[in-house]
Amino acid sequence: MNSIDFKIAFRTFLKGKTFYFLNIAGLAIGLAAFIFVSLYVNNETSYDQWNKNVDRIYLVEREMPNGPSPYTPGKLAADIKSQCPEVEETGRINTALFQIPFYTSSGRFLIKKWVGADYSISTILGIKPKGFKLNPQNQSPTILLSKETAAVLFPGDKMVQSKTVNMMSRSGMPMPVAGVADDIPGNTNLKFDCIGFSADITSGKDQSYATQIYQTYLLVKPHADIAALSKKIDQIYKKAALTDTSQVAREAISRFNRPAIYLDALENLHLKPHYGSHVNNQIVNSLAVLAVIILIVTAVNFTNLYVSQADTRSKEVGIKKVNGVIKRHIALQFLLEIFIQCLAALFIAFGLVYIGLPYFNRLLQVELLVSGINFSILVRLVITLIALTLLAGVYPAWVMAGFKPVEVLRGNQLAKQGKLSWIRSAVTVLQFTIAITFIITLVVINQQVTFMKTESPGFTVKQVLYIDNLALYNNPKTFEPVRNRIKEIPGVKEVTVATNVPGGILPVTHEYAVQGKPYALNTIGVDYNYFETLNIKLKAGHIFNSPIPGDSLNAVINESAAKAMNLKEPVGGSIQGCGASYKIIGIVKDIKSQGFEESIQPTVYLMNDNCGLSKTQIMISAEANRIPAILKTLGKRWVDINKLDGDNFNYHFLDELYGQLFVKQEQLQTVLTFFSALAVFIASLGFFSLAAQAIRVRMKETTIRKVLGANTQQLIINLSKPFFYIVLMANCIAWPIAFIVGHRWLETFAYRVSMNISPFLAALFISISIVLVTVCLQINQAVRFNPAAKLKSQ
Repeated sequence: MNSIDFKIAFRTFLKGKTFYFLNIAGLAIGLAAFIFVSLYVNNETSYDQWNKNVDRIYLVEREMPNGPSPYTPGKLAADIKSQCPEVEETGRINTALFQIPFYTSSGRFLIKKWVGADYSISTILGIKPKGFKLNPQNQSPTILLSKETAAVLFPGDKMVQSKTVNMMSRSGMPMPVAGVADDIPGNTNLKFDCIGFSADITSGKDQSYATQIYQTYLLVKPHADIAALSKKIDQIYKKAALTDTSQVAREAISRFNRPAIYLDALENLHLKPHYGSHVNNQIVNSLAVLAVIILIVTAVNFTNLYVSQADTRSKEVGIKKVNGVIKRHIALQFLLEIFIQCLAALFIAFGLVYIGLPYFNRLLQVELLVSGINFSILVRLVITLIALTLLAGVYPAWVMAGFKPVEVLRGNQLAKQGKLSWIRSAVTVLQFTIAITFIITLVVINQQVTFMKTESPGFTVKQVLYIDNLALYNNPKTFEPVRNRIKEIPGVKEVTVATNVPGGILPVTHEYAVQGKPYALNTIGVDYNYFETLNIKLKAGHIFNSPIPGDSLNAVINESAAKAMNLKEPVGGSIQGCGASYKIIGIVKDIKSQGFEESIQPTVYLMNDNCGLSKTQIMISAEANRIPAILKTLGKRWVDINKLDGDNFNYHFLDELYGQLFVKQEQLQTVLTFFSALAVFIASLGFFSLAAQAIRVRMKETTIRKVLGANTQQLIINLSKPFFYIVLMANCIAWPIAFIVGHRWLETFAYRVSMNISPFLAALFISISIVLVTVCLQINQAVRFNPAAKLKSQ
């Protein structure tokens, strides 16, 4: 490509700068989307990949009648270590289910992520202290702080070794700090503010197989047969549990006719854990597929736009061929021009990424950095750039280099191009098929998210606040004075305390016997006014009532429990569990305490239990307009009101906690909105190029029709008719695809909307509107001309 070629290319660019700007901008947006998604996918798939043993680490999980659980008995790890030679190391983790106050000379701080672990966990999960080594032989606990926590607790202190923190209260348990945990070289599933290591975290605690509160990790030896190991551990667990747990639990295990143990690989725990939600994985896979599709369609659109302008350079090609320039040189010239445009689009894409990354981070609640564009992403971008140049350049270069000088100079080359229009039409159908699929899927997601936000979960979410409290109020008489003091505050309607808050930590599952048959039921410890505070409706019988003697020794179940236990008249019956027998006094309506993705679990509510439940969550329902005054009063009086834990007044709103259950779906909704808008933009560009080309090809026909008396409206209908056929064809292809995609996504929800015709009609309306705006306006300008002048120029 010589200097003359550069001058011609530059003048061509200036002449059609609007067209080239649109073309490069469209490609830049597609590349930016690809870079955004590459950063996100790299981040989400990198969890624990820095750990050299990541492919040999597994979490032991239990299969239960109501679903999987990541918690196992403390004794199981030692039994596995002694009986499974293919296991190299075992370790246990116990995560605090509430915030723990730490006191230092700098003040009081709430530690949100407190983790207790065996020393062996440091080896398995790669947690190392900074500047020294852990001593597994040390019987005293070793506390490590994260770098961020150390900076908060001891601001300005570079050395925190041997410093002391008081836990729970100012004069509470003094704990010496061993040091700061070394920076982990990547993302990890085990995140903590403070981690306490000990030789055996179960030492001095209940060793029964009925106590299942630990997460057990295994480091297996290379080439171990995981399926065989899982079966072996399952046998160890069942054998021990059948001799160690309660009679009801033993009966439940003996009737459990499938494996009770599952080994979940560490590398699966972030995106697709066996026991948790796969929404993260859905977002990653969806984004990856969408980004590739958008990039391909953007490149094809770039090609179409370039070819649609080929006639403007036909004379240039004809003259070059007359002067002896070979076809290969002309093709190479156009390839280089396209490569320069692709390169410019890539630089613009980097600028868009730099500007848009903070918004992208807020959207998906991640902390991506431009520096995260690592070598693998750069390699992908280089390959993408070359592929784009070839994909977007070979076809236009071949078309334009193939112009025949005689035909070009006669003005017949444009008609020849019309024979290739079916290819561009097919590509435009593909573009609109993708755009329509996005639109329909987006409408379905909007319907489901709206349904989740507006449908009643079965309890009152708004105007309810809950207080983090470390004191145990398992005895109703102990909590009674606290309730009375809070209810004295104007605006407070109801007060209660419970083990669980809807939308928070999952309830503990215990085995119960009803008429001699075992059932696994979620167990929630409650107090008087629990159902009134959350406005949970009664279906039959009555709820706990303080004036009734002995009523606190009874049980209330939900509708799902009555159905699961096949009880036609449950009120008045009894259930046995946790070493006691409870009379069923009432049935309450089901509530969607864990959102709309999970089915409502059979649940029993107890006031007095032998299961060891800890009632710490104080909940208050209040009048909306008095909440600020109530919070102010509680803050002042909390030391007097809650004498067992007066230092810790830390409140939250229930609607904010429950709303967290919908965050991932809202993120998916927003992301798909962006990609739908991008797909519609690309499809519009495709229609723009196709319409421009079609109008140029049919200009003689249009001129003759006008001379013969056709009016503007007739000409617009005649020219636009093929584009409406394209839109209808795209809808016919997209509808079944969108139905399958939308239906499968909805199947991930236990409670969902039904697929109806409205998303499809909306997509049809939007696609036709795009044709009217993108094509008809352009056609309208094209048909308003002087036929004599046009025939003279043809």
